[in-house]
Amino acid sequence: MRSGGRLALAAACFCALLFAVPPAWGREPVDQRDPRHLQSGPLDPALYDLKPAQYLPGLPPIPPRGPARAKGLIIWNHGRDVAVEAMALAPPVIWELARQGWDVQTLQRHGTHDVLAVALRIVGAGLDAGRAQGYRRIVLAGQSVGAWIALGETARRDAAAVRPDAVLALAPAAFGTPASPMNWRQNDSRLRPIWEYFAGRQTALFTAFFAEDPYFEQSEPGVRGGYAKQRLGELGLPALVLDRPAPDVLHGHAAGLTLPFARRFAPCLVVMLDQGKPPPCEDGDRNAITTFGLTAPAALPSSPSDAFAGLWQGTSANGRYMLLELRPLGPGQQREALYGLGRSINNEAASSQPVPLVSEGRRQRWSQGNLSLDLSLEADGRLKFRRTEAGQPPQDSWLRKLN
Repeated sequence: MRSGGRLALAAACFCALLFAVPPAWGREPVDQRDPRHLQSGPLDPALYDLKPAQYLPGLPPIPPRGPARAKGLIIWNHGRDVAVEAMALAPPVIWELARQGWDVQTLQRHGTHDVLAVALRIVGAGLDAGRAQGYRRIVLAGQSVGAWIALGETARRDAAAVRPDAVLALAPAAFGTPASPMNWRQNDSRLRPIWEYFAGRQTALFTAFFAEDPYFEQSEPGVRGGYAKQRLGELGLPALVLDRPAPDVLHGHAAGLTLPFARRFAPCLVVMLDQGKPPPCEDGDRNAITTFGLTAPAALPSSPSDAFAGLWQGTSANGRYMLLELRPLGPGQQREALYGLGRSINNEAASSQPVPLVSEGRRQRWSQGNLSLDLSLEADGRLKFRRTEAGQPPQDSWLRKLN
């Protein structure tokens, strides 16, 4: 099977696993007073396990390189489920980082007694163990509760303790949804003080809040991401905050675990971990064009009467960074266009393809063999880019014009 097919199969299998178990962050588990949680000193070894990562079905295994050869160690922290043992398979974005030279280990928190106070101590134990193994650079990564505890343990560690060089936090949440008995707004109010503990540090931060996340954004969109982006900027931290990125493609609490998320943002993470700070990466940022290996034209002529002409940027239906250069309309209702896809995971290189479009009023079309493109302007100013291939359902991407 070709690598693209394996990755597609992996995504399908992972989604099936992911949604087979209902989320369970809405309440602390009933056995939170287990005596093991109240002990002082070293943690009970039965509460956790740090081991080389396993990835979702379809993703080829990547053997550890060891502390001497790897760029460093990424520790993956899974979410939580109070009913069953939580799944600790590392997602595609982490698989790509492993492919790029990092060793990855999963920090499995065992048992249905997984509570925040103990989870934080487990993250600390994982950090110490990673340094004891000889890794000079350590990255904490996680999703949901795993993201929360990666941020929380990093924030509370003093200068004498082992600290991670970077934190990747996907949809951090620990306090339930509006439909659950706990105060879901604590997913915002108790996250804000954590940012303050990063002041004066140079820990690189990459965090993402996704559209329609039932743990906050579905009820109050733009609040958490907007605040984090502003405050981390004021603190002068090397941080990239994604506030509901590419909502047509990435939405829901588990968006960061998907293959489209890896395709779109893994290239940014690779650069961030190599350089210690995030590169330009977001839709709407002209500087992101070079991050993804594409070249922007120096200038494009425009016309008030030609709404199509210009440079358009967005995320493709399968998650890749997308750039579309539309020249002004020429003779015979013809329009020159350059359609580009940015570098992505699994050695997918950036590519550009010239496309001669034919104008049909508020639509632009091109077809060749079994492939056709259809562009239309939407009322909100976006450009709808529909790609249709014979025998396949159409794929819609949504682009916005760059100033």
